[in-house]
Amino acid sequence: MGLSQTLPLVVACLAGAAAAAMLMRAQGPSPGRKIQRLMFRTAVRKDKLELYKRHHRAVFAEVEAGLRANGVQLLTIFMPADGSNVLQMYIEADAQLDMGKDLGAGSDYRSNRRVKEWEELMNTFFETGSWEQLQELYTLTPSTSTNTLPSLYAD
Repeated sequence: MGLSQTLPLVVACLAGAAAAAMLMRAQGPSPGRKIQRLMFRTAVRKDKLELYKRHHRAVFAEVEAGLRANGVQLLTIFMPADGSNVLQMYIEADAQLDMGKDLGAGSDYRSNRRVKEWEELMNTFFETGSWEQLQELYTLTPSTSTNTLPSLYAD
């Protein structure tokens, strides 16, 4: 088979693999796979907010690969529509991920030169120098919720 005959086959295989990966992500984690959900907040220095947003349109490939390799399944940073500087970061990760041990200072993740450069640079944007982890208050799923008490409202 010549290159002109194999190239369409290779493209078709890659497209199929991409479609399968998207379908798996849409279906969520495999049965039995434990996922933890984490939420953080930080305030970006107002004079650096636009530059921070710009950096997040070009995250280093080593950072993305390192996060994925350590079990991060989804990471999303949100900002208010009014453009204020308080950001929220939502993460879904494998249950065994220890944020401090696996992604923090001294971790294998941070031993990569580009990851270390990125993380140190990002910390210069924050008013407090880091992200603060938030505590879960309430969760609703299709079949459960975290309700543990009777309602305070009369029927």
